[in-house]
Amino acid sequence: MAIVAPAGEPLRGTLTIDPPQPAPTVPDGATLADLCRGGHLDGIVAFGGEVAQAAARECTVPLLVVRASRQQVASLLADAGRGAVSAIYLEAEPRLNLRLARALLPAAHTIGVLVPTPAPAWLAPLRTEARRLEFALDEIPVTDDLSAARALRPRLSDLDAVLLPPDATVINEWSLKPLLLMTIRQGVPTFGGLTARYVDAGVLAAVVADEERLPAQIQTILADLTRGRAPAPVYPVAVRVAVNSTVARTLGIAAEAVDRARSLFPRP
Repeated sequence: MAIVAPAGEPLRGTLTIDPPQPAPTVPDGATLADLCRGGHLDGIVAFGGEVAQAAARECTVPLLVVRASRQQVASLLADAGRGAVSAIYLEAEPRLNLRLARALLPAAHTIGVLVPTPAPAWLAPLRTEARRLEFALDEIPVTDDLSAARALRPRLSDLDAVLLPPDATVINEWSLKPLLLMTIRQGVPTFGGLTARYVDAGVLAAVVADEERLPAQIQTILADLTRGRAPAPVYPVAVRVAVNSTVARTLGIAAEAVDRARSLFPRP
């Protein structure tokens, strides 16, 4: 917490806080399975897909998965023998990237989207949002990361922008670089990706989770889980816009459009 006053003006007042509750003592060398068997845990928050899978194997107390993609969470939910599970997905809701594209590219008409097979659950809401924003959605089917750039290449000249799917089997460190080289060379902006790291790599912009505000959503869902309820997995409520300024300049995106995009999801 930072308390700031103009130079020369004293600060007056009282700051009060609630004392933290003492944490239960955990024996040295205790494993997660030991803690579960001893009844020490009411719930677990697991950060990341691999950590969540390990926690699910060791313990059946309510589990909240954070920083795992919808794709990763689906495999955990498929385990019928597991106790209550909920999740806050790693990625922001994909359709929000269409709002971002409209803010940055007001004259754009056709958006190409790489669609994994079989069709993912996020595709139907994306179609609805595209109609609302008056985008023509060009759905490009892909089966894996090797086919992503190959499938996009013959369609690229007809597109005003490309939307990446939140799917690591299609867009990952192997497929992203050639895809971005191709789109930037042809002057076609790319949106989306699981996290802001995609924007750092050369994606023009993406709506991503605002991790500084994530704990509030974690607390709410964890409270439901430990009371015997299992909320359905959700996208992060708090989001922000990440923009690659270098790519924006390269593509000739106006500074006013970038400012408009950044203001789409203001902090309260």
